[in-house]
Amino acid sequence: MAPKRRKLLGRRTAAASAARAARASETPEQTSLRLSQMASSSAARLSTESAAARTEMLTSAASTMSARRARLSVEERSLQNSQDAVRVARLRASQSPAQKTLRRLRDATAKACSRGLERPEQTTSRRLRNIRATAASRVSEQLQETAHRRFRNALSTASARALESSAQTTVRRVRNARSTASAIVIESPAQTIIRRVRNARSTASAKALESPAQTTVRCVRNTRSTASARALESPAQTTVRRVRNARSTASARALDSPAQTTVRRVRNALSTASATAAENSEVCRQRLENFSQLRASLNGVTLPSASI
Repeated sequence: MAPKRRKLLGRRTAAASAARAARASETPEQTSLRLSQMASSSAARLSTESAAARTEMLTSAASTMSARRARLSVEERSLQNSQDAVRVARLRASQSPAQKTLRRLRDATAKACSRGLERPEQTTSRRLRNIRATAASRVSEQLQETAHRRFRNALSTASARALESSAQTTVRRVRNARSTASAIVIESPAQTIIRRVRNARSTASAKALESPAQTTVRCVRNTRSTASARALESPAQTTVRRVRNARSTASARALDSPAQTTVRRVRNALSTASATAAENSEVCRQRLENFSQLRASLNGVTLPSASI
């Protein structure tokens, strides 16, 4: 290393050590003041600088990082990545809640700025790269790591949804519905089958692990959601839903084997018998009257009311 560069590195190390010592000895009020000043200065700088300046800064930083990593071998790059990950993990573990909030705000601002400046092909490339990286990491993870990741994601999702307003909830649901619809439209029949099988397995595994109280809560929640959705639909939407359900039921029953048909009929008979045994005499009388009127209307005969 050249003497001038060594001297400059020594000055930077000494300045960083002095800054760390000063931060370690400051009070919580001083920390909050410093972080608020940093946040305000960062926001002011981002609001005043132009898009060209941000683009130039991001391009320069990306080129510097790529040139620096290009000079390293694969082993050195892997070692540096692991060291960086350990250093970042230790730094984040030692941060206060205010520092974590500032870091997340700064990261979100930088991500929004960078994504707002990227071209459509860059967006597609980034999403494809993220999908490949996610798939590769999930293939190599252990069962405990998978459970820990899902639990962490569930906590993060629950905390984010608890803080959102009604308008944000509506926007999120509309955006998710549009994204799901666009993805389902472009998928092939094989992908549709794979998605349905994966969803069925996931639902079955989740239902097998839930307690009776959780099952009751889920059934009540689903019933309320279905009732509220059907109360808001128009007659045309009701007709479309019934036709779609009839077609889906017919196609599913056409693919049933004789054993599956028998199992379905037995399950339906048991369900009907349990529901009939739980209802009182008035409900039973009303059900029989409705059935008689329906059968008579199908035969073209109108029966007099039971009250006459």
